[in-house]
Amino acid sequence: MEKSPHNFPSGLVGLVADDHDLIRKSIAKALLKLGFSEIIECHNGRDAKTILDSQVVDLVICDLDLNFISGFEVLDHLRNLDTGSDTPFMIVTGAADKDDIVKAANKGAEEYMVKPFTPEELEAKIIKMLNQYHTPGPILGRLREAERMLIAGKFVEAEAALDELAKLKDTPRVRHLQAVALVKRHKTAEATALLQANIKSTPNFLKNFVTLANIYIEAKDYKNAIHALTLELEMNPKQPLRQIKLANMLLKEGNAHAAIEHYRLALLENNKNPEALYGMGMAYAMAENLEKSIYYFKRYRRNHPKDSRPLKAIVQFAEKTGQLRVAEVALIDEKKSHPERLDTYLILAEFYFKHEKEELAYSTLEGAIKRKPDFTQAHVAMAQYYLQQKDPDSAVRVYQRYANISKDPLAFMLLAQLYLQLKKYAQAMATLHQGMDHKLDLQKVFPLLMISTFRTKQMGKAWYIRERMKQLNPKEEIPAPIAEIDQLLLARRRVKRGFKKVS
Repeated sequence: MEKSPHNFPSGLVGLVADDHDLIRKSIAKALLKLGFSEIIECHNGRDAKTILDSQVVDLVICDLDLNFISGFEVLDHLRNLDTGSDTPFMIVTGAADKDDIVKAANKGAEEYMVKPFTPEELEAKIIKMLNQYHTPGPILGRLREAERMLIAGKFVEAEAALDELAKLKDTPRVRHLQAVALVKRHKTAEATALLQANIKSTPNFLKNFVTLANIYIEAKDYKNAIHALTLELEMNPKQPLRQIKLANMLLKEGNAHAAIEHYRLALLENNKNPEALYGMGMAYAMAENLEKSIYYFKRYRRNHPKDSRPLKAIVQFAEKTGQLRVAEVALIDEKKSHPERLDTYLILAEFYFKHEKEELAYSTLEGAIKRKPDFTQAHVAMAQYYLQQKDPDSAVRVYQRYANISKDPLAFMLLAQLYLQLKKYAQAMATLHQGMDHKLDLQKVFPLLMISTFRTKQMGKAWYIRERMKQLNPKEEIPAPIAEIDQLLLARRRVKRGFKKVS
């Protein structure tokens, strides 16, 4: 491979994970200056993890404080991969916290940078990291070459290279990669036997447990997967992603109390981890401790205010255990504490409707509309409930008010659809024309307008609308009666001619 002036290969790929656009762009600029051929940028830990799962990179520069998954967890994930796990990793932090730096070093980060930093400081550390990585000893160099073959899908060649390397120097890492090659060739029984033997001879080589657990998970053999992960985490518990994976499997197996302990260990590493917080809520609910379940669901909601799942889960488990008042109080408390979170109103109104407290449900939806007069979902929910109560006139009034307040094209569309449902075709046509005055999409208008005119026996207008619709979208499917409108018009003309002859 061609070398750069700095003694590392050219054409490298870098991954930069930072939610601060300016810093991310400045790091990418420094990498391009050093000859990197591709820079992958992302602004949260979840995307960084996905990229590392699907693409080979030669360097990772990652902020510690990322959304969804922290920089520590991204580092854990990289170091647990079957291949490419020793890719150079630099942490970036906004605070010179020695504990964080030591923790990152213990997890396998080669370098760190404290913001703000100069381009020269960054370049010097990158050059140092890459030169060390790309000048390995002969055994390590051949191991990395075998890994590159595995990543490139050259499984047979990789297996042959690893067999040769094992003859030269048999190590736990070589045997582990041999097992990985067997997995890639779908020889899972042989891979499992090799990993089990490797664990027996070298129990502190944790990647054996990781790969073995992944084989069992893929085969949906959760009992053995739980056993392998448990052994791994007994030796190295500070792995939040692995703790969560184990907890999730324990929860699936119905072992809520064991799951709680592993979610708790994950939260010790990152007390805002969303999956661990949500898992704790689910586990405590399964253990029938609704008070603690609500506590963790609310913690999750605090960090992810746009996610409605924890509120719905509170209602679900409260209904399941007959503790309706607990759910009601939790939702009312959420609404009072955060009145701007309008999804709470919808969930509370749905809860009231379900438990036959219609007046409270309507007043809750009105509260949402008062806060946001053009809140579509509240209007839709109210209209739908009126329709369920067989009160279409009230549903019509809801949509009329929505249209008058918002002038939103969607409001006219919803009202027209309701008129059609009620077979009030003249009102539907008038509403659609109003919607067109407010820039309602013609491709949405024409099918409804065509049906309305057809049902009111305005065949000529229906034919004209059909032709306009076909011009706008030739692929639009025409309802069967309207598709035959030409024959209906022709038949009508024949009838009229017949009357003229008789006269």
